[in-house]
Amino acid sequence: MNRKVVRLLVYIVSLLMLISGLFIAADYFSLFGTKLDVRLDFSEVRFRTLDADTGGVVMNVGVRCTQKGIENACTRRESHQVGVVSVHIPVQRVIKKTFFFKKEEEIVKTLDPNIHIILIHHNHSILIKTLLMEDLYSNGVTEYVVKMSPAKREVLEENNNE
Repeated sequence: MNRKVVRLLVYIVSLLMLISGLFIAADYFSLFGTKLDVRLDFSEVRFRTLDADTGGVVMNVGVRCTQKGIENACTRRESHQVGVVSVHIPVQRVIKKTFFFKKEEEIVKTLDPNIHIILIHHNHSILIKTLLMEDLYSNGVTEYVVKMSPAKREVLEENNNE
C-alpha cells in the first residue's frame, strides 16, 4: 500500500474516533437534551403470619390495602411459602436519560405517605399494619412477622345465629 493511502486511513480513523468521543461527551453533559421515561415497578412486602397463642402458622390469609383516595392499593401474589403472604405495591419511577446515559431516577410519591395493609382470616381478628411508603420505596423486599390473635368464640357464635 502506498504511504499516502495509509496516512489518509490513519487520519480518517482518528477523525472518526475524535467525532465519536465528542458525541459521547456531549451526550454525557446532556447537550442533545434528555428524555423522561415513566415506568411502573412494584415493591414487595411479605408477612409471615403466626397464631399469637400457639405460634403456629396461619394459612389462607386475605389481604386488602388502602390509602387516602385509593380503595385497592396493592395486589396479593403467591409467595410459594407456607404461612407467608406476599403483597405487591405499585411504584411509579420517572427516569431522565440521554442517548447513552441514565442521568436521574425519581420516584413519584403518593398523596398519602402511609399505606394500610389489612390482613384478614376467618378464625382470627383482623390485623391492620400501617407502613410508610418511603420505607417501601427504598427496600425491594421487606418481611414482617405478624401475630394474629384468634377471634373470640362468642362473637363467632353470635354471627352464626343471625
